[in-house]
Amino acid sequence: MDFCGPYDKYMAEHRRSFLHAPLVAGWEFRQKTPLITERAGWLSLAKTQDWKLPASIRQELLSDQWAIVITDTNQIIHYVNLPFERMTGYSSQEALGRRPTFLQGEGTCQPMRERIRQGIDRQKSVRGRLLNYRKDQTPYWCRIIIRPIVNRQNQVVNFIAFEREG
Repeated sequence: MDFCGPYDKYMAEHRRSFLHAPLVAGWEFRQKTPLITERAGWLSLAKTQDWKLPASIRQELLSDQWAIVITDTNQIIHYVNLPFERMTGYSSQEALGRRPTFLQGEGTCQPMRERIRQGIDRQKSVRGRLLNYRKDQTPYWCRIIIRPIVNRQNQVVNFIAFEREG
C-alpha cells in the first residue's frame, strides 16, 4: 500500500480494518466528526458536535441495556459501545469508519432496509426489526431504534441507533 504522508501511515497503523485503498489528498477533511473509541466515549462526540440531547436519550446512552451505534450524516460509524461488540462479535476498531450495513446480509429484509434508508434521508426516527449477521456469520434478529441527533443550531449532525437482540 502506498501512502502520501504521516497522516496516512497513522491511519494505516490504527485503522487498518477499514482502509482498503491508499488515502487520497483531502480525504481527512471530508470526515465531519472524529472516530471515537470506547475509552473516549460518546460524550466526546456529543461535545465536539454540540449535541442538544434530550434527557431520555442521555439515560439510554448511560445504560448498558442497548448496543449503541453512532454515525455521522453519511452513515459512517464513529462510535460503538461494548454491548455492540458482545452482540456482533466485531470490535470497535473493526466497526469504526464503516457503514452499519456491513452487519446485513442476504437474509436481511429489503423493505426494512428501505424504511431505514428513507427515515435517515428524511432525518426522522425509525423503529423496526432487522436480520443482521455476527462476525462469525451467524444470523440474529435485532430490534433497532434510529434517532437523528441535532446540535444547538437544530441541524442534524449524527444518528444514533439503539439495538437489542430479539
